[in-house]
Amino acid sequence: MSEVEVPLRDQILDISRHMLFKEGYRSLSMRKIAKKANVTATSIYLYFENKDHLLHTLIEESVEDLSRFIEDQALPKTDNIDRFKAIIQSYVEFGMHHPEKYEIIYRVRSDSMARYPKEKFRKARRAYELLVQTIEESVEQRLMEVDDPLVAAYSIWAQLHGVVSVVLNGRLDSRINKEQFIEESIEHVIQGFLERASVS
Repeated sequence: MSEVEVPLRDQILDISRHMLFKEGYRSLSMRKIAKKANVTATSIYLYFENKDHLLHTLIEESVEDLSRFIEDQALPKTDNIDRFKAIIQSYVEFGMHHPEKYEIIYRVRSDSMARYPKEKFRKARRAYELLVQTIEESVEQRLMEVDDPLVAAYSIWAQLHGVVSVVLNGRLDSRINKEQFIEESIEHVIQGFLERASVS
């Protein structure tokens, strides 16, 4: 049975994502991508106008994958607290299982990269807005005590990003078990907000 041929556009994206993860934005060039894909640089320009267009596409597709992954885990939950937990757990799970896509979303920074199109910001915030909405509904149902759901959601996002980044960048204390660190960090974030309701 012959292998399924991967479309050239997908090959270009996969190669670019891997190169960005390993070498960074400044080392990425259309020439290098073309060489790894065994095509001419002209072939890449058939799909992407320039390097920034390619990078924006990588960001957009990675964000979509993250949003879909979280929604698949969280939206079926009818209970707000269960949905709250699912969002947090699935965010970390995505980062652990898809490190290259996660790095593309949060780590690529460069003065030479064109500003990410404003019209795509709302789409990029989809999973984050689901967390905000879940917290708002939890507050309304008196399941959670939060002064500002927007600030609370952003604080959670920042904490989760810290957890994922420590692991992906190999900065976790070697004396600490990785699985235990991830599990307890998630639990601390969840319980930190749920306990506010129990003592109010």
